[in-house]
Amino acid sequence: MIEEDIIPLKLVMSSCATQEEMNANVTATVERGYTRLNEYLDSQGGRLHLCGAGPSLRESWRQIPAGDDVMAINSAIGYLIDQGLPPRWAMIWDASPLCEKFAVPHADTTYLIGARCHPSVFERLTGCRVIVWHAGGDHNIKEYLSGKGINEPMVNGGTAGVTRGLYLAYAIGYRDFHLHGCDSCYSGDETHVRGSVVPEKDIQVFHGGKWFRTTPEWCAQIEEIKMIYPSFHCTMGAQITAYGEGMMQHSIALMKSDEAGALVNARRAYEEYRKSNEPKPLSLEGVTA
Repeated sequence: MIEEDIIPLKLVMSSCATQEEMNANVTATVERGYTRLNEYLDSQGGRLHLCGAGPSLRESWRQIPAGDDVMAINSAIGYLIDQGLPPRWAMIWDASPLCEKFAVPHADTTYLIGARCHPSVFERLTGCRVIVWHAGGDHNIKEYLSGKGINEPMVNGGTAGVTRGLYLAYAIGYRDFHLHGCDSCYSGDETHVRGSVVPEKDIQVFHGGKWFRTTPEWCAQIEEIKMIYPSFHCTMGAQITAYGEGMMQHSIALMKSDEAGALVNARRAYEEYRKSNEPKPLSLEGVTA
């Protein structure tokens, strides 16, 4: 592939749920009543294995030492339960009713569920330990909570379960993060350990000297980890280790090799984002035409 065949990839992010859908879900959560996140802030410590549902989870979960804390996201919840490793924590935060599929009940698991989640998620977890948190950046969530007199933290972070999960886990006290199943790319024809619940937008990108088969949403995760990793590792006193050979693991390895440069790039990207009044275009090095 010659350089002329590669064109820049530009992404503009938008929510997959409307403000009305978000508000309806949050209203249902508030009216139902819930255990809030407040009392769990900084309550934990030590090592946490944060598990997404990427193909590499199929092997890397075996490297998790017995007794270590595990947080599973979406379909990784049921997958780990089936492997005999019920996670201590399970996180679901998307507003779609499809997420009911991920809400697999288990007596040993505490569920960290976004207030924006569909009521069917909560219904399936009836009788389980459920803690509710609010996702910062959701449409009018700040005004909504203020109008309801709700004084609870909003958890910021990226647009994906893994990149948001890092901030949620940090909020409850973890500082040593080990990422599993966080690939941001295909493995052969496989996208997730239990398949995708939506059609994928298949593209090829060239990133950090390597080609990856991926999707625009996963490319957004890479742009987010470019800001998250340096912040966590260099300024927030946290460590991030990734297992597997995917695009996110490759990105983290590149940043580990030049942490000073990664921090400069992250600060520059954040300043550009802060100064902009429009959704920030995300970019990788290139994409095939």
